[in-house]
Amino acid sequence: MIRAVVLCIGCATTVHADGFCASLTTDRPATFALPDGTEGTCSTSLDLAGARAKTCRWPCTYRAPEATEAFDAVLKATAACLGVQPVADQDVNHPDSYDLRTFHTDTAQVAVSIKDKGALQQTYVFLRVSTP
Repeated sequence: MIRAVVLCIGCATTVHADGFCASLTTDRPATFALPDGTEGTCSTSLDLAGARAKTCRWPCTYRAPEATEAFDAVLKATAACLGVQPVADQDVNHPDSYDLRTFHTDTAQVAVSIKDKGALQQTYVFLRVSTP
């Protein structure tokens, strides 16, 4: 299933899939779909400053190449939708693999990350949209 997601994300990136881009720019969508329409498992949270965030995750097979391909495709689609490039996070001392890229716009902060979860034997792609 993830391979199909990766292939579709790559295709949708060039056409700016309406649902994906709209979810990045609208006020806290109820669900979040990748450019190919695959919905993630999402939750909403508040930070200490009162900002609201929608965080969605897509599980993949542990360290599968498809997970990295999905991460790269979501990064490209997000950059195309927002018209800005991401900032890479600092290196962290983490027992599993971890990569985070953050997009800053006038109205939101969007983060795309990939995290290996060794104990779960899964790799997750995460997308967080935070608005004040």
